[in-house]
Amino acid sequence: MSAAVAVPASRDVRVISLIGVAHGTSHYYQLAFVTMLLIVRDAAGLTFTEVGLLGSLFYGVSGLGQTAAGFAVDRFGARPILAGGLAALGLTLGLLSVAHSFPVFAAIAVLGGLGNCVFHPADFALLNASVNQKRLGRAFSIHGLGGSLGWAAGPAMYFLDHLFGWVGAALIGAVPGLVLSVLVLVHRTDLVDHRIKARAVAARDGAIAAKTLFLQAPILLCLVYFALLSTNTVGIQQFAVPAWKSMFDVSENYAALCLMVFVIGSAAGTLVGGYFADRVHQHERVAAIGLLVAAAFTLPVATESVSAGLLPLVLALAGFAGGTTGPSRDMIVRHATPPGASGKVFGFVYSGLDLGSFLAPLVFSQLMSLGEPAMMFWIATALYVVNAGIVMVIRQAAAPPVAAAAE
Repeated sequence: MSAAVAVPASRDVRVISLIGVAHGTSHYYQLAFVTMLLIVRDAAGLTFTEVGLLGSLFYGVSGLGQTAAGFAVDRFGARPILAGGLAALGLTLGLLSVAHSFPVFAAIAVLGGLGNCVFHPADFALLNASVNQKRLGRAFSIHGLGGSLGWAAGPAMYFLDHLFGWVGAALIGAVPGLVLSVLVLVHRTDLVDHRIKARAVAARDGAIAAKTLFLQAPILLCLVYFALLSTNTVGIQQFAVPAWKSMFDVSENYAALCLMVFVIGSAAGTLVGGYFADRVHQHERVAAIGLLVAAAFTLPVATESVSAGLLPLVLALAGFAGGTTGPSRDMIVRHATPPGASGKVFGFVYSGLDLGSFLAPLVFSQLMSLGEPAMMFWIATALYVVNAGIVMVIRQAAAPPVAAAAE
């Protein structure tokens, strides 16, 4: 049973809200970092290629660091690691106000990547330990929604630059991370240390070696799932607008509107999916059905059989269906996680997101260069179907002791 079974709902609300905002802040800094590089590009003498390299460095460090961050979470506790990540991201943006050369920007990108890598292992370790298990599905949905809203806040850097200049924008943009870092540190009572149960389990059953842990079939399947998921998500986010413009002969603004509708639909689906995850115990079926429905609504886009007028509706439904799977997906990972290994497992499997984010531009940009935009959505449809199969296998592959873990 969770350490939070008997806690009042008010404490769960505080924990879920704080972790949701922290996750949103991480996504805000992901976009704000690159946005600020574009803002200072001329003044700092950066080329677009260098901006791209700095963005890749940020995500590369983050991806490589997630598993290590998971070990740190299990060793030192999730709360101080999360606070450190928030502070590092705040400092990352603030330091851009004084950077004037590519090597300095590169060092700042490394700091940002190190700050960004802690969130999934720390967030999920805290939610699993602190929130009543009957509300975990909704907790995961708010966590996902926070990320989506954080991305939406990133472009605010342009407005801050207009009002206060780029130095002022960078310094103001640093504030949320620093403030939240302090809030996480002071909420010692609400944010339960997941290592308390881990020590009891280790004393009883013995600790699981990292090599053994990461080679378990459910854990490896989760890693593959997240890599394919982010390949799909990032590919569509980055290249759908020019693809739809070419495929359906619509304006760039209309295609951008379609992308916004898709993202909003996904966010709405995430909220609804949280209630499903709390009420339906067969999370793999919820996730698989949602993914197959998303594939069904993506197929007419791939075949170009939907009219331009109906495209936003079809994309909203596809985004909604895909979004409903998020909380159930996180519950599946939770059930595949042995006691005391929340940080390690969530850090390891969520590094798949960075892997997919790295692969997506390489694949989808080539399709656009070859004049095959529709192939993007054939791939997206196929990935939805493959992931539906993966989530069904994950639960079956988990051994009974593992499946019951992390309760």
